[in-house]
Amino acid sequence: GTLQRMKRREFLAATAVSGGGWLLLNPSAATGAEAEKPAITPTAPKPAPPQTRLPDLSPARWLWYPSERCLQNTFVLFRRELELNARPRRATGWISADSRYLLEINGRRQQWGPAPCDPRWAEADPMDLTEALQPGRNVIGATVLFYGQGDGTWPVGKPGFLFWLEIEHADGRKEKIVSDAAWQTHLARAWPPGHYKRWYLRALQEEFDARLYPYGWTTPAFKTNQDWLPAMPLDGSPNRPALSAQYYEYMLDVGGGPPDAELRPRSVPLLRESLVPVQRLSETFWLDWRRSPREYFECRAPNAFTADRTAAARAAGSGEWQVELDGKRGAILTFEFAEQIVGWPYFTIEAPAGTTIELLVQEAHVVGGPALLNTHFDSWTRFICREGVNRFETFDFESLRWLQLHIHGGVGPVKIREIGVRRRMFPWPNPPQVRCAEPALQRLFDASINTLHNCAQETCVDGMARERQQYSGDCGPQLLAIRY
Repeated sequence: GTLQRMKRREFLAATAVSGGGWLLLNPSAATGAEAEKPAITPTAPKPAPPQTRLPDLSPARWLWYPSERCLQNTFVLFRRELELNARPRRATGWISADSRYLLEINGRRQQWGPAPCDPRWAEADPMDLTEALQPGRNVIGATVLFYGQGDGTWPVGKPGFLFWLEIEHADGRKEKIVSDAAWQTHLARAWPPGHYKRWYLRALQEEFDARLYPYGWTTPAFKTNQDWLPAMPLDGSPNRPALSAQYYEYMLDVGGGPPDAELRPRSVPLLRESLVPVQRLSETFWLDWRRSPREYFECRAPNAFTADRTAAARAAGSGEWQVELDGKRGAILTFEFAEQIVGWPYFTIEAPAGTTIELLVQEAHVVGGPALLNTHFDSWTRFICREGVNRFETFDFESLRWLQLHIHGGVGPVKIREIGVRRRMFPWPNPPQVRCAEPALQRLFDASINTLHNCAQETCVDGMARERQQYSGDCGPQLLAIRY
């Protein structure tokens, strides 16, 4: 009723419209009960305005694997050795990739990115490697994935990797390490290039074969071979996105890209990462396959399996389980977390070479219900073991409360441990807290805050487990809560 009594000009002056929600900023413009509500005064200091322009990133170049076309879901490894006489006083810079990168220094994970953005104004991530670099030989390694087909976080682009690091040495001397032909590249066939997409809003249906992966490649002790080639520099400005570089994108017939594109600094903070273990093993049983598991996961063939609810796994210690595989049946282990979380699922498995695991994730599940969590959106990742101990982690993040492992293909004992999620969360300057004396309401408040943790990360999205897209209308209530 208040809005109906307000003239259009008064409404625009009194409100800030964000998507489908509205926030009353000038209570004096309202009438009736609305006018009696006190104004909301922010208590937090205003954040510093974000940097809007990057420095000149020359002489860095956009790089890619030497090629004339790039298939969808192609992974390329970029490696650069660096010798230091002493620990640097400062080592800061910028990194970007199309479509996603994982940066490692001397075998240790540093950061993952970039954030979703308009491809015409892509964003470069800041990096601070001061503590990661050490005296002697160092290795900078980046695993880069090119989606190639549309994703809820990525509408279009072209492959490329960009790196610009300024090192200030202990004696005050400054040195730049940039992406150029000195980098080595490897076409990572552990992830098959050209692999099909998950569904229309998720580009990557990940399949990873540990037998084909060059383990240790981001460590100083690793020796490259003929499978590593000099990186191919691409023509184009490093201060423009990969979309503007001169690499022909064959599926969309895109050459140089739009002329007004610009590479900009990241507009939101890098997300925090923390390890969250599973809460419990909730169920375990066997699947008897009538058709091959690969056929089922490719096209969801009907009546492909039956469930034998006999326990497949037995406890082998605290947080460890053992399964005896016979090469025919598949073992199911379904784990539960305390709450819905967003991040990268991981687990460790000791198994014969060729043992295959489909890791499935789901928001909701009833114990004793569907045998496989593959009930919609094909939310699974496939891992294939090398002999011995394998630690697996998905490359792209998921949203889940239930994590299921389907283990098959090997013969003999298999041990599973260290199951969890590397959670990603926005570093709120004012962590939200709501407290009340009513347990049912407190549970509701806690769940609502957790929902914001999960859906409001780099962008505020609708359906983190499904779409990961930002819609102006559906996300309006989230924006209103976050502003408060």
